[in-house]
Amino acid sequence: MPSWTIRTRSTPSTGDRAVTVGLVGGLLAYAALALVAQRWVSGLAAPIVAALLWRRHRRARFSAYVFFSALALRGLVTGSWALVVFAGASVLVLQTPAARRAWPRLVTGGRSSTRGTPSST
Repeated sequence: MPSWTIRTRSTPSTGDRAVTVGLVGGLLAYAALALVAQRWVSGLAAPIVAALLWRRHRRARFSAYVFFSALALRGLVTGSWALVVFAGASVLVLQTPAARRAWPRLVTGGRSSTRGTPSST
């Protein structure tokens, strides 16, 4: 690919693919383990978050942060340090440039009912 070619969301880079496959694979593995351990809510939520990440839904990043935060909190409360490490590592992966390209941060003011109306100040 020439250096002047612009990458679009339809052609993700190798790093983007690695981050996506790693997070989705980790979530699916966690879902299987959670269901075996009869953690039904967490085991059913993980594949949903994985699907959002895989499809690159615009709210996938936010959903992943909420899921991993809840997972880390549960790990802290129950003393399951493997959950804390998995959730913490996943949040750190979401901070990488490849993850930011794959799932851009939500911007404020994207959809607002007051958009286009003059300010009162």
